[in-house]
Amino acid sequence: MAKQKKSFIKKWWFWGVVILVVFAAAQGGGEEQDQAEAEPEGTPVEEVEAASTEAEETSTEENEASAEEETEEPIVEETEEEVPAENDTVKVSTGMHEVGTDIEPGLYKSEGSVYYWERLAGFSGEFDDIIANGNPQGQEYVEVKESDTAFSTQGTGSWTLIDDTYAPETQTSFGDGTYLVGKDIEPGTYKSESGGGYWARLSGFSGELDTIIANDNPGGSSIVEIQESDRGFQTWGNGEWTKVE
Repeated sequence: MAKQKKSFIKKWWFWGVVILVVFAAAQGGGEEQDQAEAEPEGTPVEEVEAASTEAEETSTEENEASAEEETEEPIVEETEEEVPAENDTVKVSTGMHEVGTDIEPGLYKSEGSVYYWERLAGFSGEFDDIIANGNPQGQEYVEVKESDTAFSTQGTGSWTLIDDTYAPETQTSFGDGTYLVGKDIEPGTYKSESGGGYWARLSGFSGELDTIIANDNPGGSSIVEIQESDRGFQTWGNGEWTKVE
């Protein structure tokens, strides 16, 4: 009887230990599960590293682009330099010049010392070939016509072809020479205090007699009315002419 009681006690102790172990295991497993459920979901390490790498690459690209913008030199537009227009002034110097080949017809003004000129109808050298001629005193104008064969001039000066753009300073007093009325001189009444020379009102500058409107060789002081319709006025040896009205 004593043996049975002792055996029963041993069995009871064994099962009690087993129950305690199972209970403890159940309690531990439940805590781990609760802790696992309670912990927040974290970002995987690989994803964090990838995001960090992408951010660094983006920042590097932005910095490089910014640096390129800062260091980029401004574009300077090239401008073509204006080339001065060539001087197309037509000048005729001493000698004989064929009209239409060497020189073009038109109105020419002398510059410098020119002591003789002639418009020619041919090259024979005969007197009949001279259409008109002159011995300038001061500046001179000559109209070379298209029908002329040649134009001959002597002296160290030259002749310049002028056109409608010719705009000299208009004067109210002048000396020896030939002048364009309305350009070189104003129309009006002029007086010269000295005489012994020559003057002529002109309708043109061909040098032919029919272009002379009126002329005179005054022996003393002279007064001449230069009209607005006159083309030119020619004078020499009369001193200075001054506009009086």
